[in-house]
Amino acid sequence: MTTTHISRRRAGLSPLFLAGGYVALAIAPLLLAVFAETPVDPWTEAASALGMVAAVMLLLQLVSSGRFEFLSGRVGIDITMAFHKWMARLLVVLVVAHPLFFVLPIDLSRPYSTWNHVVALLTAPANAAGLVTLVLVLLMVPLGMLRDRLPVTHEFWRATHGVMAIVAAVAVLLHLLHVGIYAESLALRVYWIGLALGALALAIGVYTVRLRQMQRQDWAVVARRKRADRLWEISLKSASGRTLDHQAGQFAWIAFAPRRFPLFDHPFSIASPPNAEGEVRFLIQEAGDFTRGLGGLEIGTPAALDGPHGSFTLEDRQCGAIVLIAGGVGLAPILSMLADLARRGETRPVRFVYAARDAAALADPALFVPHLEALGARSTILLDRGPLGPNQRQGPITREHLAEALEGLDPRDTAVMICGPGGMMSAVCQGVTGLGVPPAHIRYERFDYRQGPSTAKDRQVIRNFRLLAMVIGLAVLGFAFR
Repeated sequence: MTTTHISRRRAGLSPLFLAGGYVALAIAPLLLAVFAETPVDPWTEAASALGMVAAVMLLLQLVSSGRFEFLSGRVGIDITMAFHKWMARLLVVLVVAHPLFFVLPIDLSRPYSTWNHVVALLTAPANAAGLVTLVLVLLMVPLGMLRDRLPVTHEFWRATHGVMAIVAAVAVLLHLLHVGIYAESLALRVYWIGLALGALALAIGVYTVRLRQMQRQDWAVVARRKRADRLWEISLKSASGRTLDHQAGQFAWIAFAPRRFPLFDHPFSIASPPNAEGEVRFLIQEAGDFTRGLGGLEIGTPAALDGPHGSFTLEDRQCGAIVLIAGGVGLAPILSMLADLARRGETRPVRFVYAARDAAALADPALFVPHLEALGARSTILLDRGPLGPNQRQGPITREHLAEALEGLDPRDTAVMICGPGGMMSAVCQGVTGLGVPPAHIRYERFDYRQGPSTAKDRQVIRNFRLLAMVIGLAVLGFAFR
């Protein structure tokens, strides 16, 4: 018999609705432009269409980069951010192609004339706002891709990236309203102003509203414990008894005093189960400027939380068995699930696999052993290197380890939850898929689709992105040759 779970409807729109809405917004100006002017040559019409679609995508980037649970809560922030990054690369292609299409086809007998035409087009005073947009996009996207390699703090990068995005949005609006064969269309002008104001209001409003909320919160640090090498458990509690209504596996953004501002918050997985007497616990590893100071965090330090976020949960997993797999600090959300399952009195079979770098990096077993005992769960503890202790085995995770975890279970009726480094998640996902677990029953959050080999789930996500781009591309082609 399976324990009954009370499912809470997650905020957000369905993936299909979001995809359809994105396409509708992207091609809406093309539909409005059809009735605005008599078409000229296909190259000019294609250039105009590329510019209009790029403008929509640029404005929507302000929204897809935000923490808007009412929009993307059901999709998950990992896919939302992957979409943001993927569309940013496509945006670069469109903004570069937009002016170039105005000088096509190229007269091969006069190549310098074509180049001069491009230069004249970009440097024309009337196109100043468009040139600003082009330059900012060409700066923002590469800097975003290289963010982890830049010699600046994460906070500085966030601030400059956000400012450039807002300036680019204003510049593209000015360009749309004053330049082009469709600039005088009333319907289009209303559309551009409405879309730009909406996107800017959401982008700016989310920070102003969050700032006000953060300053009103009364969360504070009530405990700080070292759980492994460079791994800290930070516990927060609200003086007024406020609780964080989260689901096991979700995360929250945290900022500590004296910098309780949206610019200085960072995302961390929640390690405590829901309704843990109002206390919210996080497992955080020292890995950067922000986290290196956690060891000196004083008890009583005021904090602010923004959350919960994320769709990495078991709430809608109705399978007959559960396999939880964690690597390194990826233990945090898995620990929350373990504790929640134990608290609920889960009767389904539960298997637990946890891999760490070495004994020093292995989290304190007191964090998970009591829950494993309460659940009667079978566990596998792996160390990549170093001497092995009692009940520990040689890592990293292999297909054999996964086969053991699934032993006695029906792979087609098993939910597998994975959290850890990108390469590890890819390998585990491929492994359990090969052992018969359907991709739909495997869940993980991958914030960078370049980390580790792609899996069947990754490829499906990217295929969906490409399908959206193809639909928009067909709309541009149809507009150009109408």
